[in-house]
Amino acid sequence: MSKAKQNTFLTGYFTILAAGAAGLGYLAYSSYSASSEAKDNYETQKARLLSLQKAPIFPKQENVDAKKKQVDAYVAKVGELSTTLRNFQAPLVEDMDNSKFQSKLQKTRDAIVAEAKDAGVTLPEGFDMGMGTYLSTFPETSAVPRLNAWLDGIHSCISILIASGVKEITLVSRPELAFESKKEDPAKADGAAKPKPAPKPPAAAKGKKVEAAPVVVLEESAALERYPFTVVFTSSNRALNDVMTALANTAPGSKDASFFNIRALRIENEQKTGAETSAQIQVQEQTDPDTQKPFKRDSTYIFGVEKIQAHLGLDLIRFPGPPSAEAKK
Repeated sequence: MSKAKQNTFLTGYFTILAAGAAGLGYLAYSSYSASSEAKDNYETQKARLLSLQKAPIFPKQENVDAKKKQVDAYVAKVGELSTTLRNFQAPLVEDMDNSKFQSKLQKTRDAIVAEAKDAGVTLPEGFDMGMGTYLSTFPETSAVPRLNAWLDGIHSCISILIASGVKEITLVSRPELAFESKKEDPAKADGAAKPKPAPKPPAAAKGKKVEAAPVVVLEESAALERYPFTVVFTSSNRALNDVMTALANTAPGSKDASFFNIRALRIENEQKTGAETSAQIQVQEQTDPDTQKPFKRDSTYIFGVEKIQAHLGLDLIRFPGPPSAEAKK
């Protein structure tokens, strides 16, 4: 009898080793098969994706009609919204001449200076509401209606700042827009932009061309007009919250509403470092504003009572009339 047969341990060991090798071989084969299948599937999907990307677009007539229907419905909804909002904004004063506008600018500036003085708000030196040019020169007559609306919007914003309790207004500025000079394209003088034709759809398969309905792309100015300006002011956190709330809300039923879009906002804290935690606290006797009872305050504010400077970029938004019939064709 051989030694292997006599040693049962060696027999069992080699049996288990052979079974393990067979199992590992099966697992390796299964993994290889799964890997090959996944690779083949990936290559198939990749080839399909590349073929779809390179394939020409096929604009079937029913798809073109469905898209036109959706676009028309969207345009109608936008028109309804624009009509509703126009009912809240003051109409342009078409019969105001440049001398009357200059007089109104001067009176508005003087009224704001007096209002700010009564409220204890500091205004910048040479305060002119960003329209200092027109305090000494007359604007173009054609630009007066829109300049007047712009002036009313800036006046509304500054009144909000003063009423919200800001401490100081350090800057009020605005850019000069094209309509203020004679260089503006006469075709855009009424605020409506020329429509741009949409790109033509590619030809369908087999050389058959789909007759798509004519589509135009309108400029933004056909739906709304932007009159940008910037204000920089110093205030408390609470006053800034009140300013942002007032700018975002329009009183219902108001006929001289101003719609503002917040274009940019940067806030700088006057305190660049945190409060010293080891600072000595002086106990002070104060009166509770709610109960009017005296109490002793033995703590101090870490943050929330310091002043902040806000750089606020705004767009006064106005909604012109609907595009003319010629623009829709």
